[in-house]
Amino acid sequence: MRYNRNGRKNQRRKAIPLPLQKSTPMHSQIPAIYTDKHGTIQTTIINDSLTLTIELDGSTFSGSTFVFFEPETSDNLPDRFSLGELGQLINYTLSCRIPISTWKEGTQIPGFLLTEVAYNEDETRRDHNAPYFDFSFELEDEIIPIEKLSQFEGVFEILRKKLPDNIVIKTCYTCLYSDYSVYGSDVFGTMLCFRNVKDEYVKVRDKGEYMDVMDHFDRHVQETYLCEDFAPRTKNIGYRG
Repeated sequence: MRYNRNGRKNQRRKAIPLPLQKSTPMHSQIPAIYTDKHGTIQTTIINDSLTLTIELDGSTFSGSTFVFFEPETSDNLPDRFSLGELGQLINYTLSCRIPISTWKEGTQIPGFLLTEVAYNEDETRRDHNAPYFDFSFELEDEIIPIEKLSQFEGVFEILRKKLPDNIVIKTCYTCLYSDYSVYGSDVFGTMLCFRNVKDEYVKVRDKGEYMDVMDHFDRHVQETYLCEDFAPRTKNIGYRG
């Protein structure tokens, strides 16, 4: 059985037949705790809006999602690290504190999406939805439980229902000009940005109309990303509504 870059069965989602568009990287730091059978490492993930890079015990790993990290080099890799069939890091738990643009009555306040995921290659073979992210949100010293999900899609929808009405989350997922491909998506970081064709995109009301504009997207973006073209999303716009 072949698995995709997240250790999942290939039939789960179709690949996105669209070219990755270049964009100007914006670096952010994500505090993280890595744990395996040998112990715990406190570290920082560097996110340039396209690639996540993490240093562990002197070795550098990188990937586009939080469940697929490849070593920069496999030469002299410490014995504590296990690699899967595709050369990816496996058998670990990763806890992250992702900064999120959060606003209260027009003033920006600290907000963090907390994620914990246990990536075990054997589990991905038994359950094609695995691994699961345990999401919660840190807001003004309060931890708000969200849900366990197999991907980032939908996490902000659930969070919105749990937040006070005066709290606004500004990310690509909550933006008016973002959507997903009709061919499927990865667990993180494959939203399509339509900031370059705003007028055309906001007129979309069904799948057929969406197909007419989908190939004209500007770039792939992460659900947690934010740029200067952000506008609050309204209902019944685009493919995802």
